[in-house]
Formats: sequence, C-alpha cells, structure tokens
Amino acid sequence: MEVVGRTHHMLLSLWGKRWKEVQLVMSNLFTAYIDDSGTDPVQEVAIATGLIIPAAKIVALDNEWGRLKKKWGFKCFHMSAFSARNGKEEPQFAKWNDYQHKKVYELVRKITKKYGVMTVSFAVNKKDYDEVVPDELKRFAGRFHYSWAVRQFISYIHEWRKRHSASAPLQYVFDWITQGDPRRVEIDEIMEQAEFLSGGTGEYKDYAFADDCKVPGLQCADMLAWISYQSALLVYIKKPFYADARIGWEDLYKHGSGKWRYTLAIKREGLARWAQSEKVKGIALARFEAWEEFKRLQEGNNAKRRVR
Repeated sequence: MEVVGRTHHMLLSLWGKRWKEVQLVMSNLFTAYIDDSGTDPVQEVAIATGLIIPAAKIVALDNEWGRLKKKWGFKCFHMSAFSARNGKEEPQFAKWNDYQHKKVYELVRKITKKYGVMTVSFAVNKKDYDEVVPDELKRFAGRFHYSWAVRQFISYIHEWRKRHSASAPLQYVFDWITQGDPRRVEIDEIMEQAEFLSGGTGEYKDYAFADDCKVPGLQCADMLAWISYQSALLVYIKKPFYADARIGWEDLYKHGSGKWRYTLAIKREGLARWAQSEKVKGIALARFEAWEEFKRLQEGNNAKRRVR
C-alpha cells in the first residue's frame, strides 16, 4: 500500500492553500532537488547540481526509495560515504562486499534515471573565481562559490521550465543549510532577486531547505553532484576518476542519448570574459542595483506601517 511520504508532506506545506491549484496542473508541475558539492573550504571546486522530477511521480519515488532502504538496510544515502565505504556515517556501506556495493549503486542510478526527467550541474574552480571575478561583481554574482553555481542553475532552469512547464511555476528544494548561515542568506537573496526580475509572478517563491536524509530526491541529487564533482576535478586539476565516478559518469551520459544530463564546468577564460563584459555593459549589476533599491523601498514602507 502506498503512503504519502515526508517529501509529499513538505511540498504540501510549501504550497499551503494553493495545493488545490497545484493538483489541477500536476502533470505540468516539476520539482528541482538541488544539492551541493565542494562547499567545504578545503575543496577546490564548487558545484550546484539539480535533479528535475515531475511532481506527479514524487509519491512513487518515495515509496520505491523506502523499499530500497528496507531491503538493503541503510538509512541515508550519501555518495561520498558510499564510495569510500565509510561505515562511520552508514554502517552498511562498510559491510557490503563488491557485488552488493555494485548492486546498490546500480539501483540508486536506476531510480534516479526512472523518476528524473533531467539533471543539470554547474561547476566553478574556486581559485579561478577568487582571482578573476572582482569584488564588486561578487556582490551580486555570489560571495560564495556555491551561490554563483546556484545562480547559473536557476537561470538555466528558467529557460527549461518555459519550454516544458509554462502553466505552472517550478518548486525548488535545496539541501539543508541552517537558518542564519550566510550561505543560506545568499540563496534567499538569489531567489528574491529572481522573483523581482520575473515581475513578481510568484515563480520563485516556492522553495524550501530540507534534510536530505528525509527526502529521496535530494539523495538522488547527492549522487549526481558527487559524480559531477569528480568530473570537475578531472577537468580542472586532472585528478583521475575514482572507479565509482567513472561507472556513474558513463552510465548517466548514455541515458537519454546524452540529452538527459547537462553539465558545465566553466573555465577560467570564460569567467574572465564574463567579468570583462559586465564591467563594460553592467547589465547584471544594473539589475542587482534595481533589486537593492526595490528592497530598500519595501523596508522603508514596512517601517512606516509599523510606526502607524
């Protein structure tokens, strides 16, 4: 018997009273599960990876993932710990033999491909970003490398959504970041800016931060982010693939005739061209300053209402 899982409850709370409206457009509604890799300061690359899943398939995903966990006896799938067979994070990872390890990895990829309609990943070399992008541009592009990657993801998915889900906004679910953390503050700002630039359509209001261990879509995205991170290390610093990374990369690339997965590891020269173009044209900066002015006016109006 199928049950409504944690993910479904979270999306219900995200949409609130608008859920009846959501149900009417369920076939056109998608949820983007967004995971990060490389946010640790010692890591050389930062990545934002998203898996797009039709809302109508979320309950089925929750149920199938639940059966997978029950059969193989693990609580939460983190790809880095899985690949390293780290028993401290998940005891089962260290207990499985080679066949079991291979089988679970195969099943996780199979579920991810079954329910996801597309995955998108943006990577940036932290050293390049720090050296090439001026501080005045980082003020809106992102003080944190992950924020820059998220901004690219949001922009790309905006165009994808217009082609595939024009009748309904996209929902965004980010891997958990603690309230008040500067990284979360910056993600909130990115979504506010996107909503402002959309003309207040409501397209970017439906987003949340969630515990990935409670949300199968985020665990699938974690696997994809890890593979993309290993690929970016190969591109940027010529670090060879781990065996699991190569297996995953080749499998996912073949799926959908190579069109299911979009990845971009931006090169130093690409960042430099963008920074130079922005210095000359100032298009993005002008939009950011317009948002800042809008926010100041909003805060001023709110302060006046409180005084009254």
